[in-house]
Amino acid sequence: MLRYFLKKLKHFAEWPNHSPKRLANRVANYTSRLKAGEHALGLPSVVMIEISSACQLRCPLCPVGSQTLDRVSQIMPLETFKKIVDELGDYLYHININGMGEPLLNNQIVEMVRYAKSKNVFVDLYTNFEITDKHEIIEGLVDAGLDSILVAIDGATSAVYEEYRIRGNFDRVSDNVRKLVQARKKAGKSKPEINIQFVPMKQNHHQMKEMTQLAHDLGADMLEIKRPFLFWGQKADALKFLPNEEKFNMYEIDGDTISWKGEEKPICGFLWTSSVILPNGSVTPCCFDYEGSATFGNINESSFIEIWNGKKYKAFRRAMKKGWRSIPLCSKSFEGGCPNMFIQPDDWLIPAADWDKKDTTKPDTIPPSSDAASGCKKQ
Repeated sequence: MLRYFLKKLKHFAEWPNHSPKRLANRVANYTSRLKAGEHALGLPSVVMIEISSACQLRCPLCPVGSQTLDRVSQIMPLETFKKIVDELGDYLYHININGMGEPLLNNQIVEMVRYAKSKNVFVDLYTNFEITDKHEIIEGLVDAGLDSILVAIDGATSAVYEEYRIRGNFDRVSDNVRKLVQARKKAGKSKPEINIQFVPMKQNHHQMKEMTQLAHDLGADMLEIKRPFLFWGQKADALKFLPNEEKFNMYEIDGDTISWKGEEKPICGFLWTSSVILPNGSVTPCCFDYEGSATFGNINESSFIEIWNGKKYKAFRRAMKKGWRSIPLCSKSFEGGCPNMFIQPDDWLIPAADWDKKDTTKPDTIPPSSDAASGCKKQ
C-alpha cells in the first residue's frame, strides 16, 4: 500500500500544469472524497465534456451504435464549452473530451481545444477517427495543442475491424492516424500523444500481436489493451462478444447472471473529484450516465458551483454514502452493476506480460489523472 501511495504521489508531482489554485483545489476535493460528506470542498480537478452525443458508427456494444439510447443526439455549442472553461479552467488539471458520441463530429472541436489550452489545462479526446474530408481538423488539433488522443481500432485487418466497427473503414482510420503522425512531425511537436486502444473480444483477440505491429507501423506512441464491459440489456451479447480467456474478461457468467470478478468498492470517489457535462449543458456525476438520467442542473442556466453543491448533487452524495446499490444509475445501467464500483482504473488495461508489447514505445507525456477512469473510454 505504501509503495502504491508513493508511486501515485510521484506521478502527481510530475504533472505539467500545477498552479497554486489547482494544488489547493486538489487538496480540497480529495479531502471531501475522504470525508464523503454531502458538501464538496473545492471544485472538480477533472471534467469530462461530451461535445457530441452523435456517432456515425453502429458498434453493437454501444447504446448509440446499437440505437438503444433514448437520449437525443446533440452537438455542444462553442459558447457552452467556453462557459465551462471560463468558470472551471483555473482549477482543472484535465478536460477529457469524451462521451457516448464521436467528438470529431463537432466542427468546433479545434476552437474548443485551443480555448481550453489557453488556460493550460491538459486536454485529451477519445475517437473512432473515422473522419472524412476534414483533414484540416487533424492539423488543427496539433496546432491547437491537444495533449493526447486515443484512437479505437479493434482489429488489425479490415475484415476483423469492420466486423465490430460497423460502417467503419479500417483503411480510412489507419490513414488518418498516419496523417496525424505526419502533421505532428511537420509542426515539430511531440504532442498530441497518439494512443491506439484495442478491446479484445471473441472476433478479434487472436490479433493482439498483429495490433502491436500495427501500432508500430502507424507511428503511434502506445497501444492500450482494454477489457470490455456490458451496458444494461446486453446479456445476449455477452456470449457473442466477451472473450473466454480469463485475462481478457473481468466478468463471471452463470446462466442469466453476470457479475464482476473484482472486489466491490464502498463508494464512488468521482462524486467529489470530477464531473461530466453533456452537450446541452446538463451536469451529471458520472461518465457512465449514458442516458443523462441523473442530471443535477444546467451550466447554461446556473453557475457550476451552484450545481456542484446544489440540492440534487448533495442528495446523490448522501445516497452514495448509504449504499450505491440503492441508486438506479449505479446498479441498473450496466450488467453486473457500474464498472467503476468494481474496477480500479489500472485494472481496465491488460498487463504487458499478457500481450506482446516489444514494439510499442513508452509515452513521453504525463497522463493527467486516474480520476477519469480508463473504463470511461469508448469501446
